Amino acid sequence: MPLHLLFPLLSSVLFVFGVLFAKRSIIGGASPWTNTFLSNFWLAVCWGLAAVVQGTFLPVSLWWQAALVGLAFVLGQLLTYLAFQYGDVSVATPVFGVKIVMVAIALSLLAGEAVPGRVWLGAVLAAVGVAIVQAGPSPAGPAPSRTMRTVILAMGASLSLTLFDIGLQTWGRQAGASQFLPAMFLSVGLWSCGFLPWVDRPASLTKLGVLRPLVIGSILMTVQAMSMSYSLSRFGDAARINIVYALRGLWAVSLSWVLASRFGGQEARHSVNVMLLRCAGAVLLLTSVLIALQWS
Repeated sequence: MPLHLLFPLLSSVLFVFGVLFAKRSIIGGASPWTNTFLSNFWLAVCWGLAAVVQGTFLPVSLWWQAALVGLAFVLGQLLTYLAFQYGDVSVATPVFGVKIVMVAIALSLLAGEAVPGRVWLGAVLAAVGVAIVQAGPSPAGPAPSRTMRTVILAMGASLSLTLFDIGLQTWGRQAGASQFLPAMFLSVGLWSCGFLPWVDRPASLTKLGVLRPLVIGSILMTVQAMSMSYSLSRFGDAARINIVYALRGLWAVSLSWVLASRFGGQEARHSVNVMLLRCAGAVLLLTSVLIALQWS
């Protein structure tokens, strides 16, 4: 496996632990707006400091590109946290695996090439996988309408982050990662300021007892986003990077089930059959990814 694929592998693991902490904070009363704002705040600060240390800045004429890519990222982040607010981690995260099929189709269309048959086959299998993942909640689990809402939000997040990946691979590589990433994530921080009216205040978070999982989750999500962004803007290869990143669906189903008693969530109340069904859906989603794209 090429060494640059270790970045998305690391991100896939950090993502799952990040969303488990985020889910715990949301169950405790923190809003998805707060999770989104805090994660994006760390990203803006880290990349802003990197730009100052390096002394390299994106030309002003290219800031509109960074702003558009940043907007796609912010929308994807917000929809991700909203998906975790309404449903289980073991439902939302495997659905994010569909993103790789979206990336493959987008790359083919933007490059003016015909979409290969294997991509369409992968898309069909992915659709079946999504149907399996969201099927059959236990009586104690969320209502079907909430589960479907989770799937729709996760699909919306995947579409937004697909646009982010394409923009980052195209414009980020052209401008150079060291210049584009700081500008892009500073724009992410600016876009996120629009969430401030809905962001929970520190005193409220402390009173709810969710400040610790909120901060830990946001830091983990920041690190995994930095790893993914660097690999995309530095190496391109969006297709294979997203293949490896799609492994988070498998980690999410298994870890959310095993750690449900510690982190909270409905997984602890679901039957073994429901969780095995979700695991099967996650495997099918991953299979659709491998079929849709050649590994080498």
